[in-house]
Amino acid sequence: TWSMIRIEEDLTDVYYRWLALDTGRPEMALYRPGSSRIGYNPAKWRILRGIFGSTLIGRNDVLLDYGCGKGRVIVWAAARFPLCRIIGVELDQRLHALANTNIRNWKGRQRCHDILLVHGDATEFDVPDDVTIVFLYNPFLGDVFNKVIFKVVQSLMRQPRPLRIFYIHPRMHETLIGAGFTVDRENVKPPYEWAIYRYANEGDGKV
Repeated sequence: TWSMIRIEEDLTDVYYRWLALDTGRPEMALYRPGSSRIGYNPAKWRILRGIFGSTLIGRNDVLLDYGCGKGRVIVWAAARFPLCRIIGVELDQRLHALANTNIRNWKGRQRCHDILLVHGDATEFDVPDDVTIVFLYNPFLGDVFNKVIFKVVQSLMRQPRPLRIFYIHPRMHETLIGAGFTVDRENVKPPYEWAIYRYANEGDGKV
């Protein structure tokens, strides 16, 4: 089974490289011991299909990808879903540049054309008040994560709205629960654990 999964991932990598998307190599050297920030490791295609395929995504959705790295999720989502727009935030200058190159060179179909890549610190990025999906591939932990979620909640307080967090390997689960999010659906089978969180009070319009 694991061999078949590996072959599937490798073949999918080949397909996307043929379409000029080069995001496959990890960059774990970016990680520093004791840091709350995690190095770049591209999300597996299988896990992306699982988490994004488990809920409806439409033309009114705005996707924010924290730690977007080389742009794998951004290009993949733009090709598959008619999102209103997509925002990627990346701290590392080189990865930010590579993401721009991948978007510029992409040869596949594109259902979302409004893409903004931000080079900057996620803790200092003010979440736009139209964001409806936040994507996290375990980009940071600890105090950095806490500050980022505080920014998300601030946006919800300014503009109450439905918002989902797509979180792969949700190591900061308790922080999200404490911030007022609830688990909407999840996959707990390793190594493809993920969860979708919703803001607890979104249904009655209060935040």
